[in-house]
Amino acid sequence: MENKRPIVEMRNISKTFGSTRALKGVDFTVMHGEVHALLGRNGAGKSTLVSTMSGLVASDTGTIRIADTEVVANGQPYAAKIRDDIAHVQQTPQLFNLLTVAENLFLENPSVQKRFGLVSHNRMRTQARALLEKWNMDIRAEALAGELGAGTRQLLEIMKALSRGVPVIILDEPTAALSNAEKHLLFEQVKALKALGISFIYISHHLDEVFEVADTVTILRDGLVVKEREAVGNLNVELIADLMMGEKTARSVRSDHTRYDAPALLRAIGVGIYPVAELGVDFQVQPGEIVALAGPVGGGKEALAMMLAGQLTPYKGKITGADGSLPTIGLVPTDRHASGYVGMLGVRENVAIGGLDLLSGRLGFINREKEASHVGHLATQTNVIASSLEQAVSQLSGGNQQKVVFARALCHNPQVVVALSPTRGVDVGAKEQLYALLRDLASKGLGVVVVSDEEDEIAQLANRVVIVFEGKLVAELRGDYTMKDLILRMEGVI
Repeated sequence: MENKRPIVEMRNISKTFGSTRALKGVDFTVMHGEVHALLGRNGAGKSTLVSTMSGLVASDTGTIRIADTEVVANGQPYAAKIRDDIAHVQQTPQLFNLLTVAENLFLENPSVQKRFGLVSHNRMRTQARALLEKWNMDIRAEALAGELGAGTRQLLEIMKALSRGVPVIILDEPTAALSNAEKHLLFEQVKALKALGISFIYISHHLDEVFEVADTVTILRDGLVVKEREAVGNLNVELIADLMMGEKTARSVRSDHTRYDAPALLRAIGVGIYPVAELGVDFQVQPGEIVALAGPVGGGKEALAMMLAGQLTPYKGKITGADGSLPTIGLVPTDRHASGYVGMLGVRENVAIGGLDLLSGRLGFINREKEASHVGHLATQTNVIASSLEQAVSQLSGGNQQKVVFARALCHNPQVVVALSPTRGVDVGAKEQLYALLRDLASKGLGVVVVSDEEDEIAQLANRVVIVFEGKLVAELRGDYTMKDLILRMEGVI
């Protein structure tokens, strides 16, 4: 039977980067018409394994068979041999900002070619419009990719891969930038293509997604397989987390350090989130408080957070501190790849960017001794793991990259930290470390504003939850709220 034969077989796959052995003789098999979840914490080897599978990175040893194509790996490139059999959707969308949506979607697709390799633009636009309609995407085929939001860009990258007609598709953290509605749309497409015999390798740190979409699970730890081809029905979130970590993982709970008797650190007075907003938003952050902004994507929570951080100007009203002046604010942006760090620079330089005036002398030159001490303290506080402070941030795991972004946000000794999607794309262990960091900051009297679409994350962190919808604050939860209360309000049921 066709659904019983392997579509992907990888044997003895090894990969070394410098002194780091990322993969240590891994075997991996995917069956025809299967959604196979590949799990592990940051640095376990997941992205390296799928990169060797697609040829993005050449394996040092082993054999790889995809459909009817087989390669023997020896460190030399082989991507061209297997490109017709596999598509790889990476964590960061690989789109051309100055090309249109249609051009990006059909850049590698021969269905829009005429004689002599020329492109039929009419055919391309027609097919793009049909594809966008199928995915219920309210964007123009002629729009430039660079004008689109993060979630839309991620969906376009996925659509481009799915439309190529290959038998195997790798989805590496596909939902990191997607709203709940966009996630459900993606899952429907995956299930429909699976029914047609397409196979998926699915990487995600959102373990609940695994139970919604996957059939089989393989777990990596430190470049080795620790659980191979386990049926998803035989697992639960706690067991997966323990296998990923190699130890029992304790789920932390929120703590409340809010000082209600002190003046507010940050206050929004009559702030207009949208140009047409009739009523302004009133909002404040107390010392020691962790407050979460939640609600649908586009409802205004991201815009309000960026206004609080001083990155956007309110359409009306004002944002002020307790004494009439703005407090020092540290920002953790939504997309660390785009605006959180400079990949080619080291940990030291990336963190120091957040406080150049603090670390400079009167003539503007960096005080190296002060910089080394301050950055070293912040790297320890945020638990950044790197070979040295000079290691390029692009070489770090996703969790350590995010910790560098946090360290940069803290470089100027802020009174308030605004963190948008603070644990996006990091494993369960790094999440717990970042949650502990935010609670520690609150215990020291800082105000913390978190923007998140994850109910579990909000429930573990926030003393107060504010639901933002259509530019208004429509609901609020405080104290000992339940997960049910949170989900119902985030979904707009009550």
